[in-house]
Amino acid sequence: MRLLVVAAVTVHCLAADLTDMVLIPAGEFTMGRTKLTADDKTNMRPHVLLDDRPPRRVKLDGFWLGIREVTNERYAAFVQATGHRAPYHWQGGKIPDGTEKLPIYNVDWQDAAAYCAWTGKRLPTEAEWERAARGGKEGLDYPWGDKPDSKQARFNVQNGPAAAGQYAPNDFGLYDMAGNVAEWTADWFDRDYYTTDHVLNPKGPPAGRYKAIRGGAWSDSAPRLKVFFRNWVRPSQRTPNIGFRCACAANAAP
Repeated sequence: MRLLVVAAVTVHCLAADLTDMVLIPAGEFTMGRTKLTADDKTNMRPHVLLDDRPPRRVKLDGFWLGIREVTNERYAAFVQATGHRAPYHWQGGKIPDGTEKLPIYNVDWQDAAAYCAWTGKRLPTEAEWERAARGGKEGLDYPWGDKPDSKQARFNVQNGPAAAGQYAPNDFGLYDMAGNVAEWTADWFDRDYYTTDHVLNPKGPPAGRYKAIRGGAWSDSAPRLKVFFRNWVRPSQRTPNIGFRCACAANAAP
């Protein structure tokens, strides 16, 4: 399988439109899973499922993050302005009627990165995404607490995502950080990355075969919505349960 290499890029918000963005303040947080399971204690947990450990203290500079997942109508403006390809389920390249407020999906990593660049932004790193999803809280499984709650997120359903922002936001004011659509991050995936000492603004491995996605989707069971749960897919993959939101460094005021 071909190994892809993309250099990490810091995108600043000097010329970006910060409408519908939230400033996540600089700070430290514990990234990863802090709770041991019965399988962990007996060494029966498969190695690939230990990719969220060991937990580590990570320090991040401040950054801006989209309040909501990018919607169909916003992505359509990008397609119209640039001629970029539309999701394959858009007949004739047009948004299906009544779906303007749904989160965009059937976009691969390059599609997501291109949209963010068009708006003067970038995809969030895994570390930024997890800090934002936690909403400033430590040690919880979900943005709202330790138990799954269908009143807090859209998950474990069969009929697709809901309009972006239909559930209550977390303590940073961010919607759908769990469920609805899973979200592309900037990082390459490495199951052993948490064993490294990259704890200051980590940007993930320099190369890889898969990109990390976070947050879980409408089609996922509750455990995949946990703020520390890591998943990975090929960067060329386009599916109805993966979308994205944009980020940029915090060096400008709205």
